[in-house]
Amino acid sequence: MNETEFKEKLREKLQEKLEKAEVKVESDKNLIYKVIVNEKLAFEPNTPQKPRRGSYAFQTDLLITKRDSSLPLVVIETKYGGFSTHDILTYSTKAQKHKEIYPYLRYGLVVGGKNKIHNRFFTHNIGFDFAYALNSLDNENSIEELAKIIKQQIENACLLYTSD
Repeated sequence: MNETEFKEKLREKLQEKLEKAEVKVESDKNLIYKVIVNEKLAFEPNTPQKPRRGSYAFQTDLLITKRDSSLPLVVIETKYGGFSTHDILTYSTKAQKHKEIYPYLRYGLVVGGKNKIHNRFFTHNIGFDFAYALNSLDNENSIEELAKIIKQQIENACLLYTSD
């Protein structure tokens, strides 16, 4: 299995498990990381509902949004077979940039084909809210456990979004 296959199968399983949470789980969606006011005093990007990669938006592996409003709640970056220090530094910074625009957004890492999250994650992480090692997509207990963690992250995002 490669990373793309892992991501798509994980998306399918999470969509099934999170159906009652009234959310969508989508892959390869773009999410704004920066908003500026240009020389004409207009906002860029001027179509925030349709962010484009390379125009102040990063592509996410999995994006969980409210079904009724498309409000982004949880981003999951996926890796298969392990991750490097560079991966953690890069995606952790990406998480921080997204949280500058969506301060309630929860950000996680799911590593497939592994039994544990290595210490380099904890040493170099600054932007992730959670990480999970998923040895097999066929392990129903692990999928349930991950879905439970994500449901809690959805609740946290909603609480942060609605708090004053």
